[in-house]
Amino acid sequence: MLHMKKSRKNWHKYHSISLNPIILPKIRYNYFPIFLFKLYMLGWTLGGIYSVPPIQTKRNALAAGLTIATVRGFLLNFGIYYAVKDAIGAPFAWSPKVAFIARFMTAFATVIAVTKDLPDVEGDRKFNISTFATKIGVPKIAKGASFCLFLNYMHAILTGVLSKAGTFNLIPMVGGHAVLATILLARFRELEPEKLTSIKTYYKHIWDLFY
Repeated sequence: MLHMKKSRKNWHKYHSISLNPIILPKIRYNYFPIFLFKLYMLGWTLGGIYSVPPIQTKRNALAAGLTIATVRGFLLNFGIYYAVKDAIGAPFAWSPKVAFIARFMTAFATVIAVTKDLPDVEGDRKFNISTFATKIGVPKIAKGASFCLFLNYMHAILTGVLSKAGTFNLIPMVGGHAVLATILLARFRELEPEKLTSIKTYYKHIWDLFY
């Protein structure tokens, strides 16, 4: 029992430190390689100005989209991969796989950034909050997002087909992305843009495809 209480106490301490915006960067600086630390601080800064006043880039549709695409697409894939290689002393070598996943996830994150306000479109209109959904409308945003994601899947398929033999496993690259593209189109056809529950379901399906 005492052991469980101590473990729980340590767990709370860990989370208190993890959530502290001053202590955490200091820990990162002391224990992480400098390149990895710089990438971490870039993501930390972008996340901060996204949510924290007075800037709050989330209030601007374009700025919010660029922030999400940069962090989720570039930093978490291309940036972290090469930062870790640098940390372990591995020489730099261009990786077609990492380049592909960075491109693919950046495009996907951009779509998520554009569609993230769809489920809140009624509230945003009520409180006069400007988003892509309130400006352009749910049908056009959903159609544009689905088209961009479909092109992203086609890009993945063509990357698998046209790349040097052995670079990618063709079953997931071609077959897997073809299946996901088909699911995407099916989900889009089910969307009823005038119904909030259908809009939320459509947005959830985008996240399902993302993961």
